[in-house]
Amino acid sequence: MTVLSADDASLIRPTALTTIAPITAGVKSKENRMDFIEEFETSIKLWGDGDIIESLSSSEADDVFEFAETMALITRYHFNQNQQPNENFSFIANSSLSGGRHPCSYPECRLRKLDQLVSFASLYADEVYIQNPFEQVMLKSSENINEVSRQELTHGILNFFRLKPLIEKGIIKYAQNTVSLCQHHKDTLANPISKNIEQKEDKLYELLHEYLINKCAIYFDIGKGAGPFFKIEGPKSLIDHGVMYFHLYEPLPDFVESLKAKKLPYKLSQKEIADYNILSLIISPILRDLSNQEWHSAFHGTSYLCDNEAQMKIASQLNNPVYKANSSSFEKAMKHYLPTIHSKDYNAIVKLRERESEAFAVYRDKINSMIKKQKNWSEVEVSEMFRDQVLPEINIIEKKVKDWKSKSRESLKEKVIFGSGAISVGLYAGLLPPNIGQIIAAIGGGTAVVGAMMDYNKTLKEKEEARSNDFYFLWQAKQ
Repeated sequence: MTVLSADDASLIRPTALTTIAPITAGVKSKENRMDFIEEFETSIKLWGDGDIIESLSSSEADDVFEFAETMALITRYHFNQNQQPNENFSFIANSSLSGGRHPCSYPECRLRKLDQLVSFASLYADEVYIQNPFEQVMLKSSENINEVSRQELTHGILNFFRLKPLIEKGIIKYAQNTVSLCQHHKDTLANPISKNIEQKEDKLYELLHEYLINKCAIYFDIGKGAGPFFKIEGPKSLIDHGVMYFHLYEPLPDFVESLKAKKLPYKLSQKEIADYNILSLIISPILRDLSNQEWHSAFHGTSYLCDNEAQMKIASQLNNPVYKANSSSFEKAMKHYLPTIHSKDYNAIVKLRERESEAFAVYRDKINSMIKKQKNWSEVEVSEMFRDQVLPEINIIEKKVKDWKSKSRESLKEKVIFGSGAISVGLYAGLLPPNIGQIIAAIGGGTAVVGAMMDYNKTLKEKEEARSNDFYFLWQAKQ
């Protein structure tokens, strides 16, 4: 369920950014990341006085705004711009993967999307920048703080704690979406990019509006205790679950009063949908995501990370050569063909990344090379790649290791039987002297033990040969 906020309720077509550009944030060091986390958590404890969620729900708007401002400034202070990253593995996530309210604000859906982000980040990315909910609220004035603002801050805090282990490792980072520019750089850098984005947005808005107005059914109704809302039914490719609910908060647009007088639930005509600009509720967040991602790409070399194949196709309409990845495709392929890895605790995956950093880099480069040959991150193609190319390689490693273990066990068994037999002969004949070790060595028992140890050592060395496979990291992750 997506909630319609006060600033969205006017249903006015948004314009592109003109004087501000986003700047990504990268933490310099582990010490700096830990300082950030400590200050962040301390601010939450102090401001919340034991129950931050209750405080956000009940505090005055000015206090809520002050909290959002404090948290946003903490991220700005502790995070700074990185050097040019590897665009293949450095991403700016859309709002959905960042735990945002679009396209569905139910907590379960937010967590599912966040888990998808975690899976992709831990198994593929160098770094993923997420949208900063604290900054988004800070950019409003205290007069515009409403129920939606409070909800987003609450989810922002919950998401922080869920992502904390990856933030500590520098894999998940907060994006800062505003930066002040001097007049010279505004004219030479920001304005040309802004003009280009605005032209693309206008074209995409028209295309999406034309597509959706013929595919969607929109109803107006008033829920008991929930107030007025819009129900939008349409293609699942752009509308999560095939239906979205937008609850309206004060101040309401003027046309809502006329809709209240209709027989409810009331189905809007295409003319009413166009006149009231209802579809901007769906289109504007998509364009806002793409706009933010394009800014990041232009200024800092990050690539797009989406969770929706339709949005990937929309992004391709921007005619931007930037690399675009689909976390949904990656997660579904991993879940289906390598479920043991998919279900593994991501802390274990991150620790394995650190221990096997070279193997991780090799596996990831191989995956990246395969995808670039296909030139597509579609769910079908990524799944076929895992089925036809990745999984067989994992099976080859499994077979080699199994064969090595089997041969080693047979060899060890022969050596132990021989040694045991020699000792048994000695016992039967009554030849055991006080120094049994000398007799064991004299009749070959020592040779058996040494031979067995040599075979065991050989087994370990043969197992190490599994490293020669490009997918050794994934195989290790399965263990």
